[in-house]
Amino acid sequence: MTDSHPVYRLTQEAYDQLRLAADENPDSYLDSGIDFGQVLRERGVSDPFEETSITSDRPIALTPPAEGEIPNRADRQALDFYRTFDGMSPSRATDERLWAWITHFRLHAYGLQRWRRTSNLNMQNYVRSHWFSSGSTDALWRHNTASRTWWIAHTAIKAARGSAGAFTAEEALKLFSDTAVFYHIPMYYNFTREPMVLAEVVRAILNEAEGINAEKGMYALLRELNLMGGTQLLPLLPRELLRESIVDNVERIMSDPDMVSDRSKIRNRTPFRSLSLGAGVQSTVLALMAERGEYGLPKPDVAVFADTGWEPPSVYEHLDWLQEQLSFEVVRVKAGNIKDNILQGTSPDGNNYLGIPAFLINGDGSTAVAARQCTSKYKVRPINRYLRERLGIAHGQRAPKHVHVEIWMGISADEALRQKESREEWATNHYPLIELGFSRAQLLKWFTKNYPGRYLPRSSCIGCPYRTDGEWKWLVTNEPDAFQEAVFVDRALREVPVVRNAITRKGYAYLHKSRVPLAELDFEEATDYDSYMAEECEGLCGI
Repeated sequence: MTDSHPVYRLTQEAYDQLRLAADENPDSYLDSGIDFGQVLRERGVSDPFEETSITSDRPIALTPPAEGEIPNRADRQALDFYRTFDGMSPSRATDERLWAWITHFRLHAYGLQRWRRTSNLNMQNYVRSHWFSSGSTDALWRHNTASRTWWIAHTAIKAARGSAGAFTAEEALKLFSDTAVFYHIPMYYNFTREPMVLAEVVRAILNEAEGINAEKGMYALLRELNLMGGTQLLPLLPRELLRESIVDNVERIMSDPDMVSDRSKIRNRTPFRSLSLGAGVQSTVLALMAERGEYGLPKPDVAVFADTGWEPPSVYEHLDWLQEQLSFEVVRVKAGNIKDNILQGTSPDGNNYLGIPAFLINGDGSTAVAARQCTSKYKVRPINRYLRERLGIAHGQRAPKHVHVEIWMGISADEALRQKESREEWATNHYPLIELGFSRAQLLKWFTKNYPGRYLPRSSCIGCPYRTDGEWKWLVTNEPDAFQEAVFVDRALREVPVVRNAITRKGYAYLHKSRVPLAELDFEEATDYDSYMAEECEGLCGI
C-alpha cells in the first residue's frame, strides 16, 4: 500500500508574516538553509499550518538543476511532481497559501537554482515573484516555485489529452521547458484553456511552426486566433476545421522573416542556391543532374569552384568542359596558391603557418599530424566571401533575415559522416546526394552511362596528404609532372628552413602517411582508391 503524506497550507497569519519578513530582509532568501519555521516562531506564529484534504504519495521534493545545467530543464520533473498529489484539482490549485507552504518548506533550494538570481534583479521583486503569488489567483501559473511547476505539468497533460494522440504529455512538457514562452503566452488567452484548442496550438508549434519566433511569432499566432473567434467560437469548431485555421495562420506568420527565429524555416521564399563545385565525381554529377532536371533537382543559382591553385591539370581541363555543359553560372574564387604559399612558409593571410595536415615525426621521435586549416582558408573562406559580396552582406555584418543561402554539398551517401552545419547564420548546408541515397560508385555509373568515354577525375590538391597510395599511383602514371611537383614540395617541408619552420621547428614533415619521402616510395602495387577523403570533414575537398 502506498504511503500517504498530508499536504498543508499556511495560515493567513503565517503567510502574511512570511511576506513581511521577505520585504524586510529579502536577501535571506538566498540562503538555501533558511529555517522558515524559525522565522515564523521569532515573529510570534506558533501554529503556522492548516490541514487540507490533499495528500501526496511521497515526500514533496524536486531536484535543483545541476551546476552548468540550463535551469529550465529542471521543469522536466514537473510530471512526476504533478502525479505525486491526490485530491489536487485546478480549482484547489489556485490556493496561494498551499503553494507558499510547499515552496517555502519543501522546494526552497529548488527555487534558488531554478530561478537563479542575476545581479540586476531587485531582490524584493525577485522574492515576490518566486515565493509568493502576485495576489491574483489567475496569476499562480506565472509565479511561485511550486504552483508554476504544477501548472506547467497540468497544461502539458491537458494538451496531450486533448490532442487525440498527436503528442504525449512528455513532448508537450519538453516544448514548454525548453522555451518557456510557448507555455506562458497561451496562458494569457482564455480560449487556450480549452483542451482541444490548446492541443492544436501545441501540435502546430511541434510541427508546422518549427522555427517560429517564440515571442513575436507566438503572440501573432494567438492574436490571429483570438480575432477569429476566441473563446466564443474556436472551442465549437470541429477539430479538422480548427486545425486548418491554425495551420493557415502559421503559414502566413512563418512567411514573415520578423516572425521566424530560424531563417532556414521561413516559408514561401526561394533560397539562393549555391553549389560548392569541387570538380570531382560527386559535385560534377550533382551539377549535371541539376542541369538535366533529374530527380526533382532545381538548377542552382551559381556553382562556385574554390581554386587552391594546385589542382592537377586534368581537373582544370575537366572544369572547363563541365562549365560548357551547364546553363547556370560557374564562378571561380581564389584565396591564393597553396603550393606557392607552402614554399614561402606562409598562409594566404600572411601568417607563418601552413595549416596542411602533413604527417610529422617530432623531435622526440613521436608521431603526429599537423593541424589542418587548408580547407577553411582556401575553400570555405573564399566561397563565403564571394557569397557575402554577391548578396551585399559586408564582412562582419549580420545578414537581413530575408537573405538565405542554401549551400549544396556534393557528399555522397557513403560519406554521410562528413555532413556538418554551416557556421554562417545566413546559410544552410544541403546534401542532395545523401537525400537521394546515391553512393560514389552509383554516381560514377550514372556519369559513364550519360557521358560514355569521358574521364571523370578526382579532385584534390596535387600534394594533398589525404591521397591514398592508389591516388599517388594514378598521379605518377598519368600526370608525372604534377607528381614531381609534389615530390619537390615534400622535400621542401624538411629541407627549406622557412618551410620547415612554418610547420614544425624540431621535427620533420611528410606528405605521405608512411613518413617516408615521396621520391623513395613505390606505388606500383597500390589499389586503394576509395575513401581517401574520409578525414576531410569540411565537406569541400574531394568532391
